[in-house]
Amino acid sequence: MAKTLLVPVKDLSLDLHNFRTVPQKNEVDAVKAMISISPDHFWALMESLLDDGYLPTENILAIEDKSGGKHVKEGNRRVASLKIILGVIDAKPLDLPQQLIERIATLAPQWIQENSSVPCTLYKLSDADLVDRIITRTHGKGTKAGRDDWETVARARHNRDKNGASEVALDLLEKYLATGTNLTEEQRARWAGKYVLSVLDEAIKKTAQRFGAATSPELVRLYPLIPHRKCLDEMIYAIGMETLTFTAIRDSPDLALRFGVPAPASAAGTTTNSRQGTQAGGSNSSGANTGNSSGGTNASATKPSSQTNASGGGPSNSGGAGGGAAGANGGTSSGGKTAATATNDERTVRRSLRALTLFGQNRSKLVTLRQEALKLKIKDNPIAFCFLLRSMFEISAKAYCDDHATVAGAPTARKADGTDRNLADVLKDIITHLTQNKKDTQMVRVLHGPGTEILRHEGILSITSMNQLVHSPTFTIQAGDIPTLFANIFPLLDHMNK
Repeated sequence: MAKTLLVPVKDLSLDLHNFRTVPQKNEVDAVKAMISISPDHFWALMESLLDDGYLPTENILAIEDKSGGKHVKEGNRRVASLKIILGVIDAKPLDLPQQLIERIATLAPQWIQENSSVPCTLYKLSDADLVDRIITRTHGKGTKAGRDDWETVARARHNRDKNGASEVALDLLEKYLATGTNLTEEQRARWAGKYVLSVLDEAIKKTAQRFGAATSPELVRLYPLIPHRKCLDEMIYAIGMETLTFTAIRDSPDLALRFGVPAPASAAGTTTNSRQGTQAGGSNSSGANTGNSSGGTNASATKPSSQTNASGGGPSNSGGAGGGAAGANGGTSSGGKTAATATNDERTVRRSLRALTLFGQNRSKLVTLRQEALKLKIKDNPIAFCFLLRSMFEISAKAYCDDHATVAGAPTARKADGTDRNLADVLKDIITHLTQNKKDTQMVRVLHGPGTEILRHEGILSITSMNQLVHSPTFTIQAGDIPTLFANIFPLLDHMNK
C-alpha cells in the first residue's frame, strides 16, 4: 500500500529517466534538460513557488527502493524548482533569470522552513506499474505554472519503453542526438524532449530507399552506417529547426535530392539527356564548366519554375554531395575529391553558390539569380556580381522571414505599414534568431563574419555601397576583394536558406 507523508526535499531524487528527456547522468543535467525543453514553464513554476510556497493540492509521487531512497516519478519539475530555491542543487550552471536569483537571495526564513518538506505519496518498487498508469493520466492543465503537458517525444518514449510499441522516428532521433555533429549541445538537450516526430516519420518514409534501406525501420536500424549520412543529418536538423515541414515534404518532388542525395541511376536513365549529364557529373553539356548551374538544368527539365529550387537547389551539384558540377569545375573526376581553393579564389565563390541549398516556392527567383551569377566572371563583371549577390541576400532574408512568420519572436522584413525594412536591420534580426539570441554559441561563431560585415557602412551588403555603385562616377569595388568578402558573408546566405 502507498503511504503519504511529509518528505524533506533534499531526500527526494529526481528521475534521471524522465520520459520528457533522454536519460541523464545526474540531477544537474536532468534540470538543464527540463529547462531546455520549456524554459518559460519552468521559470513560471519557480515564480509561483516563490509567490505562494508549495501548495499541497497534489502530492509528489515517488517510489521508495529497498535502501530507503525516494525516486520522484511525478512532480520532477516541482521538486527540481524547490531544490534550486533551497540550494540543494547549485543554481550557477543553470543560468537562472536575474529576477529569480534576486528573489531566492532574499527569501524569508519562514518560507524556507515551510517549504523544506513536501507531501509525498510513496510507493514500493512492486507498485511501479501502478504509478506509471497514474502519471499517464495527469498531464493536461493549461497554465504555465501547472503541470506541463507531455510533448510528442515524451509520449512516444513512454509508448516505446512501457508498452513495447515501435517508435521509429524516436529511435532515429535518439541515435542522431547521440552521434550527430551538426547541432549544438543546447539543441541536443532541447530536441531530446521537444521535437516534431511526425514530420521526421514522414520524411524517412519518403526517403529511406535513397539512404540504402528498404523501409524506414531498416534505415533506423542501419543508421549511422548509411550512405549519405550527412544528408540525413541535415534533414533531421532542418526538422528540428522547423524549416522542413509537412507541407514542404509533401510538395517536394525529390526530398532526398533537396538535401544532397544524388538521384538514383534508374531515375537518371528515364530523364532527358541534359539531366543525365548533370546528375552523373560526367561531360556536363548542360553548363557545369560554363558557369551555368546544373541545378537550373535539372529544374527546367522536371517541373515549373515555381518549384525549380526543390530539385535544382544545389545539394546534388555540390562537391560535397558526390562530385557533380563542382567536381567538374574543380578539375577532378566525379568519384574523386574536389581540390581545395583559397578563399580569395573565384572558384571558391562558384563552388559555394552551387552548394547553396534552395527550396520552397518563395525562392524560385533565387535560383535564377544564382544561375546568372554563376555565368559571370567576377574579374570581368565585379559590379554586376555585387548587384546579383545583394539581390540574393534581400530575397533570402524575405524568404526566411516568411518561413518563420508563424513563430513567436521571429524577424520580419516589413514595417507595420507594409513597406520594406532596411536590409541591414533585417539581417541583424535574422542573426539574432538563428543564434537564439546568442544562446547557440556554435551558430554565433559561424555568423560572426556576416554580423561584422553587416555593421560596416562601406560593406558589400550596405545600401550606401549599392547606391554608390549606381550613382557615383568614381566609386567601385575591386574584383580581387570580392571572393574574400563573399567568404565572410556566405554563411548567413547559406543558413537563411536551410
